[in-house]
Amino acid sequence: MPRADRSSGGDFDYEQARVAGRMVFFVDGLWCVSCAMALQRVLQRVPGVVSATVNFTSGSALVTWVPESIDFPLLLRKAEGLGYALSPLKGSDELEAALQRQARKIRLQLTVAVVFGMWSMLGSWVLYLNADEAAALVIAWASVVASLPVVGYSAWDFYRAAARSLRAGIAGMDVFASVAVLGSLFVSVGSLAMGSVAIYTDAATMLITFLLIGRLIEIHARQESGLAVQALRSLAPETATKLTSAGGEKAESTVLLAELAPGDTVLIRANERIAVDGIVVAGQSAVDLSLLQGESAPRSVQPGERVFAGSVNLRGPLTVHVTAGAGDRRLDVLGLRMLELFGARSSLSETAERFVRILLPVVVTASLLAFVHYLWNGSSADQALLGALSLLVAACPCAVGLAMPLAYAFTCREAARRGVLLRDSASVEALARARIMAFDKTGTLTCGQMRIVSIQTRHGGAEQDLIDLAARAEAGVAHPIAHAVVLAARQSGMSSACEPDGCQVTACAKGVTMHVPGGETVWVGERHWLLAAGVEGMPPEDGLPGLVHVANGRDWLGSLRLQDAPRDDARSSLQRLRAQGLKLWLLTGDSSAASERLTADLGIDFDRVEADCSPEEKADIVAKSPAPVAFVGDGANDGLVLAQAACGIAIPGSSSVAVSAAGVVIAHGSVGAVVETRELARKFDRIVRQNLAFSVVYNLAVIVVLFEAGVTPFAAALAMLASSASVLLNTCRLLQGRVVCDKSMQAKPAAS
Repeated sequence: MPRADRSSGGDFDYEQARVAGRMVFFVDGLWCVSCAMALQRVLQRVPGVVSATVNFTSGSALVTWVPESIDFPLLLRKAEGLGYALSPLKGSDELEAALQRQARKIRLQLTVAVVFGMWSMLGSWVLYLNADEAAALVIAWASVVASLPVVGYSAWDFYRAAARSLRAGIAGMDVFASVAVLGSLFVSVGSLAMGSVAIYTDAATMLITFLLIGRLIEIHARQESGLAVQALRSLAPETATKLTSAGGEKAESTVLLAELAPGDTVLIRANERIAVDGIVVAGQSAVDLSLLQGESAPRSVQPGERVFAGSVNLRGPLTVHVTAGAGDRRLDVLGLRMLELFGARSSLSETAERFVRILLPVVVTASLLAFVHYLWNGSSADQALLGALSLLVAACPCAVGLAMPLAYAFTCREAARRGVLLRDSASVEALARARIMAFDKTGTLTCGQMRIVSIQTRHGGAEQDLIDLAARAEAGVAHPIAHAVVLAARQSGMSSACEPDGCQVTACAKGVTMHVPGGETVWVGERHWLLAAGVEGMPPEDGLPGLVHVANGRDWLGSLRLQDAPRDDARSSLQRLRAQGLKLWLLTGDSSAASERLTADLGIDFDRVEADCSPEEKADIVAKSPAPVAFVGDGANDGLVLAQAACGIAIPGSSSVAVSAAGVVIAHGSVGAVVETRELARKFDRIVRQNLAFSVVYNLAVIVVLFEAGVTPFAAALAMLASSASVLLNTCRLLQGRVVCDKSMQAKPAAS
């Protein structure tokens, strides 16, 4: 079997891919959802292929196969036969460059469509308003000529996509657009040749303009898919400190991540982000896993335990034996899974495609029957042809092509006004139809920062003195607990509490010690650590997490209870979602105890609670759900489940990974904004379905009414205009109720 092929764009190891049985390909040349569906059908027919999912939004194809029977060259040739090139996933820079080129081309096509379409429509409207009969023919010809750049250049990619779709046996949106545009042109020219000035190339230019706007929106959504994986990989540094032995002496050198291999040894200093997956061979520390795992409290590590790229070493230096370098780390595996999930996402455009696949054959058949009918009733061949084409254009479902992109554009505008970014129409549809709303805990339902919630002192000692002493010891320590203690001291106005005054502070995985000159040693940390140091008088263990003990010498002074407190509007927002009939899930990487404490604080009984979840486990839980799930998260560890969910929602303060992976990004507000966004999504979904349903009913009515009576080009033009105008007017309802929304959104922060 050959190793390289021109379709792969480089040195592609077929044998390694064949054995894997599964791969995500980059698809070069995708133009629309119809293209993706056509390619998907062709790939599914290749011998040995078990399943193939092609997604336009991600520009990728997820293909699984039987390793013993797959023929890779045939797979690539089948794709090339439709005009697409399959290749292994490219680097983010290459993908971005390819999408930028496609976006620039669409912008140019759209500019041509707007400029020349405007003049074509102007001429048509002058004719509609009964222009002077002597000038009418000149205006009509000028209007048709002005439409030619739109019909010839701006619509060219629709014709190519239509041809590819028909070769695959799919008559989708591009076929309908091509029929509508070319039919409009031919009927207009035929009408002018017969001395009539009834033209409707204006409808064709309007259709192409709106479809190009939809294409441009989808291109931007594709660009965001690549950013999610790029943001995930950026969590780990590109360099590491490699340890080597030369002449019996250890040497340190800074190397690129690509130069490290399993078996190497690296040094990870305190406050450094870990670049590789590995096993600790020397040193003890605490590691912040909040970005990757979602744990609010750091985890202690010691020799023999595993660490992963992207986590942060908080305290002491660690010597790590590398088990996975660039490309094989857990971080990289998560990125590949995210791309697979992006490739498997559905698109709302497919709903319109299904309408078109059903309606278009009916319209074409009716037009052919009309031609025969008019000939049978004594019309001349040219009159019968003109009447049949007029019926074809009048009944062609142009409004179907406008229904989704127009409503989506209006919804994006309204959402942006509310501080919400909508990435793709499929996510908005999924949010509207979700039956389960799942939440991450840390940073989503909670504030994401540890806070002191209770204080216990020995023999009724002053609480402020305990905080003061703990803050002096924790000052300068890079740890979430230390930050919380110091912040509490500063908020109490004790700025001096954060100045150790020359005291010697030592931090380890279990806590902090502060040696006071000429005095005792202050201990701040875990209970068992203080007991091992000989501290006396400590109370019995209560089994709850987040308890930090403070001792002076051997005397226990008290304890501080720290936890990540719920957001102010979390409870009311969850109650509103439940009132809408949604089931509520809590999926978190934090402990069961922390999850139980949150549910108690919120007073909400979640329908399902899963704690100690890895990113993969979260995604699997959502994938196995029998009902559509919308997931709300904020961390890098949520990137996988945000991609897996029917709709992923990132809230304010989210990591770059979560923002890039989510289909809905809330820039302002909190959990309450999720409720407002869902209400807008439900309105969008309702209006799109009304538009699609009305388009079908309207066009079927046109066929029934005009088939027997006959249709003139002018009547066809009015029919197309009325259909599109009805879609526009119905879609404008998305902008209603703005004052009410504004007042309600402004009132909530004040009430809270």
